[in-house]
Amino acid sequence: METIHPVIEPTEDGSVTLLHPILHESYHSLRGAKGESEHVYIRHGFQFVVETGKESGLLGPVRILEMGFGSGLNAWLTLLAAETFACPVEYRAVERYPIDPTVAARLGYTDDSRFMQLHNAPWGCCERITPYFSLEKLNGALESMEIRSVFDLVYYDAFAPDVQPELWSTSLFTKIGTMMRPGGVLVTYSAKGSVKQALREAGFDVHRLPGALGKHHMLRAIKQ
Repeated sequence: METIHPVIEPTEDGSVTLLHPILHESYHSLRGAKGESEHVYIRHGFQFVVETGKESGLLGPVRILEMGFGSGLNAWLTLLAAETFACPVEYRAVERYPIDPTVAARLGYTDDSRFMQLHNAPWGCCERITPYFSLEKLNGALESMEIRSVFDLVYYDAFAPDVQPELWSTSLFTKIGTMMRPGGVLVTYSAKGSVKQALREAGFDVHRLPGALGKHHMLRAIKQ
């Protein structure tokens, strides 16, 4: 499997991001990589699902699909949150362009060895990283992939709609919806009008929320 070597870039909150060598796009907001991930995917995604599940008395292992494993930051922050909430997580990530682990080792997000366990875990099989967190990484394009699972939560972290419009289409969101339980949650940093429309056409209730680090909005979509 081929890997890529993105350039490491600083962001305004002191954490770093990556510049994709093929798409020439940053992996995170330049206002703050860690801050964006915590706001969009942890606070308004994982924490929302856990708290909603506790209120209903139906909380079990949270099954997460991430579109774009990238730097591993979303997975790492979810691992920490799973321990904080004492909530088991089954995490599956789809990545078309895996970054080389030597690049991941230079990101400086943490000194905890479990971060590199995420990157060094084999692709295509499930690896238990902690008692609360298991990971399966899939290499390929989500639009041509068949995944037999039912997810509670989707982290939709593809590159921007202007860069990869095919990943923000009604047809792909419809496909993702078939892999989610009723009431399942999808969160994404993008609040573009065409994205909202595509999600609605795919059968989601779409909610606009305050965006991360001064950005106006993000989206949380609930499968009807």
